[in-house]
Amino acid sequence: MLALVGHGGTYGGRQAMKDWTQLLRSLELRTFLAARHKLLMLDYDGTLAAFTADRNKAFPYPGVRKLLSGLCQNPGWRVVIVSGRPTADVAALLGLEQGVEIFGSHGGERLNPAGLLARTGLEPGLKKALADARFWAEANGLGEHLEDKHGCLALHVRGMPPPRAAEVLAKAGHAFGLIANTAGAEVLLFDGGVEMRSGAFNKGKVVERLLAEETKAHGSAFTSAYLGDDLTDEDAFRALGSAGLSLLVSRKRKTSLARYQLRPPGDLLEFLHSALISSGPPQGVGSPLHDGKDGGKDGGGEEEGSHQLRGRLIVVSNRLPVTLKREGDCWTVKAGTGGLITALAPVLRDRGGLWVGSSGQTGEGDPTASFARFSKEAGYDLLPIELSEAEHRNYYEGFSNEIIWPLFHDFQSRCNFQPDYWTNYLDVNQKFARTVAENSRPDDYVWVQDYHLMHVAQFLKEQESHRRCGFFLHIPFPAPDIFLKLPWRKEVLLALLEFELVGFQTLADRRNFVRCLQVLFPRTEVWGRGSVVTAGVEGRSVRIGCFPISIDYASFARLAARRETAVAADAIRAAFPQRKIVLGVDRLDYSKGIPQRLAAFRRALIRYPELRGRVSFIQVLVPSREGVGEYQDLKNEIEQLVTQINGEFTVPGWVPIHHLYRNLPRAELVANYLAADIAMVTSLRDGMNLVAKEYCASNVAETGALILSEFAGAAAQFQRLGAFLVNPYDIDEVADALNAACQLPLSARKMRMHKLRENVRRNNISVWVDSFLGAAFSRHLEDFMPQETVQFHEKEPLAPTC
Repeated sequence: MLALVGHGGTYGGRQAMKDWTQLLRSLELRTFLAARHKLLMLDYDGTLAAFTADRNKAFPYPGVRKLLSGLCQNPGWRVVIVSGRPTADVAALLGLEQGVEIFGSHGGERLNPAGLLARTGLEPGLKKALADARFWAEANGLGEHLEDKHGCLALHVRGMPPPRAAEVLAKAGHAFGLIANTAGAEVLLFDGGVEMRSGAFNKGKVVERLLAEETKAHGSAFTSAYLGDDLTDEDAFRALGSAGLSLLVSRKRKTSLARYQLRPPGDLLEFLHSALISSGPPQGVGSPLHDGKDGGKDGGGEEEGSHQLRGRLIVVSNRLPVTLKREGDCWTVKAGTGGLITALAPVLRDRGGLWVGSSGQTGEGDPTASFARFSKEAGYDLLPIELSEAEHRNYYEGFSNEIIWPLFHDFQSRCNFQPDYWTNYLDVNQKFARTVAENSRPDDYVWVQDYHLMHVAQFLKEQESHRRCGFFLHIPFPAPDIFLKLPWRKEVLLALLEFELVGFQTLADRRNFVRCLQVLFPRTEVWGRGSVVTAGVEGRSVRIGCFPISIDYASFARLAARRETAVAADAIRAAFPQRKIVLGVDRLDYSKGIPQRLAAFRRALIRYPELRGRVSFIQVLVPSREGVGEYQDLKNEIEQLVTQINGEFTVPGWVPIHHLYRNLPRAELVANYLAADIAMVTSLRDGMNLVAKEYCASNVAETGALILSEFAGAAAQFQRLGAFLVNPYDIDEVADALNAACQLPLSARKMRMHKLRENVRRNNISVWVDSFLGAAFSRHLEDFMPQETVQFHEKEPLAPTC
């Protein structure tokens, strides 16, 4: 047997227990998981299930069944339940489809995985003693609290008032003791009662028996662990000694022979998940950006802490990552330029991956051949889904953009809760799920992107296509008082719970999601620490993480450093000589707060007259949803504000605002970033807002300043790094921030921008991809550090600082 010796030396009695975090870093755990053959022994009540007043309702913690089922199917694991309950009770409560090995009645019964039950014979004297104990209990009105087991009789006091429970334990312990002395039986206290049983039955002897069986089968080439929670498990810990991992599962600190403590249910589930992930197929995976071909030192293993993605990565999004253009009878397909595409393309190529999405075409023509040519060149496949005009209108323009988008951005008054939108949304999600099911394998990992496709995992399961699925929401998730206005609120949450991992931009978004779960499903339990936690809801468990998206930093920095970009930036500056250039870049949308930003700029010119003639504001507005009436109204409002402000303040040689309504090519956009002294990102609500990060990455001279909305996801990362955080609804505060940024000394600008750029550089788009897929497959959630959330507090007066 492989001995597991920890930092505390060999096993030698009761000692200070270490926690789950220390166990994660221990040699003992690595040794245990690395063995080819592993024996895992687990108590039931208090370990795999919480204690309940009605012991017939002590069901496993959410997620336990799934994890144990996966371990039982792996030939490298022998999983044994060791319980004081009868085997039939344990089997019924566990409810596993495949057989599991169970020792019940403290070892008096043994149920093998095939369902065969064996019982140890009982001496006549023991039978009489048990009958006498039952008679005494019933005569004292305690019959309903008895539990008959093979060779045991337990009297439970859970649910009794504490004074009554103490009285019953004292009387029963005394009476049972007198009876047991005549038959060589034992009387023992346990958490919640007292028990008389055969002296031959205890969990320590079960452990000794199992260790002997494993030694006979595998010699010393196996490891073992025992998980228990109460006094009856101390015999097991004693028998295991230094031969294996001894783990006390308890919320409270106790005196125990166990070496480590797991707090249920969170630490317990993480331990079982670690065990399952370490086992390889069908569940095991690892660092998703590596395929394991490098191996370990011997060329055949993994380095400690690594994980592997087996099968392909399948990305599912509303649109494919390409632009499709028709020229006569021919179609041209060009790769998109977004950061998501840049980050995922190498992973998809390495895995022979697949990207599923709408082609964006609802008319006639078949671009299939063009997609095939692009796929061959790109190294991964594109799978277009064709939507009819009605599907696109109701699913995309309707439910996605007239319900979810405004609601999740805190614009409830703009929502149009049409029932037909919901029906079509489900139909299109089902179409996406059907396409994924028909074009994927069980070992593929499906990563669904954004709010358009929240029901894909649910429909995959309904079609009995069992795929590992993760979901990332790119927009904010609202607080309960907003989310509860959605007529289909429960349906949406239950659909998201079908994903194994649900990712959000910020800690605040994750917190809102958890709070919505707790409101609509009051029995929701959440456990874990760091940026990834686990929630148990309605008999299922899901990982919930915070993964701030980013940009391809290197791409923007390289483009900004090119000579031709510098020349273009110089030309922009030459058009505004001796002036600070303030830049806003936004898609036309009411969530971007452009009218409020213009009002704040006007306020700054009024409050700080010295800015007039010294500051020029360039507002780039990217066209969006031009056929929608309210967007056309917004465009008209912005143009009227620009006209009014320019009319109010323009003097010969200076026009305050320059308004561009068009798409800018990447090179021209970066030239504007490079030319700008100040960037204003004052959205009313944003999932992240990558303009803020693009501006920082492009500011290679590190002389710029960033004014950033508190309600943009980027604020959580940038708040301590020198960005001017503002409430975009407070035009006085935004005006003050603009003036402070204009007056900021060069040394202070450089210090602040350097910190901002370093943050973007370290947390680029590839880190985002790796962190999400790593959380999907990681055995150690403690690898994921806590994220920051925006601190709303009274701000100190803005003033130039060094």
